[in-house]
Amino acid sequence: MAVPTRLAARLVAEYTRPGQAVADLTAAGEVAEQAWIQGRGNKVLSPTLDAPGPSAAAPPDLAWANLTVASLAAATSCTTSTGARRRRARARVEFAALITRPGGIVAVITPIGHTPTGVVDPAPGVVRAAACAGLVYLQHVIALTVPICEAGLGATIPVRGKGGFDPDQDPHTGPDQWEAEVGLSTSVSEAAATITSPAHLNISVFRKKGRTTPARAGVEVRA
Repeated sequence: MAVPTRLAARLVAEYTRPGQAVADLTAAGEVAEQAWIQGRGNKVLSPTLDAPGPSAAAPPDLAWANLTVASLAAATSCTTSTGARRRRARARVEFAALITRPGGIVAVITPIGHTPTGVVDPAPGVVRAAACAGLVYLQHVIALTVPICEAGLGATIPVRGKGGFDPDQDPHTGPDQWEAEVGLSTSVSEAAATITSPAHLNISVFRKKGRTTPARAGVEVRA
């Protein structure tokens, strides 16, 4: 799925700092490109995932990304069953959680799909899958894909300090609270799903439980 350049750049700037690592699961490569421009290590991964994987049994050293950005394509026909879409979403989210470092961020981009039987919004299913994968639901962001007329939609809510997004400096949590974070309710994504305009993308943002640890060697910034 194509990711708008400004959205990719904003995700990297908001949720990482220079020298950290970004995993691009969108298949388009735009997130990795923006990570490289901003001085972040990056990898583009295109896993073929049709069913949930045994993420709980994976070696802990697989978790290397400070930010993992994934996407799910919009449903455009009735040929794919609801169950198949849910399995695909769960598999993608589980893989994203698997490669993300404790304290890191997983952002999943989902468009609105239109089928002959109605509107399909995968965001609520992504949130449920993330809860099963041990991720904490932080934000639901709406990214506009068309210009806004006149005065716009208002001010944005800051999500990071001057030094970048840093779970270790989150004023609302401490080391004794990271594992107990509750996050947003699934109802937030369900409410957002009622907005069916084709003029936006949904971004569900999650944090992987645990404390941020030093970067692992082997993820290099492209020259």
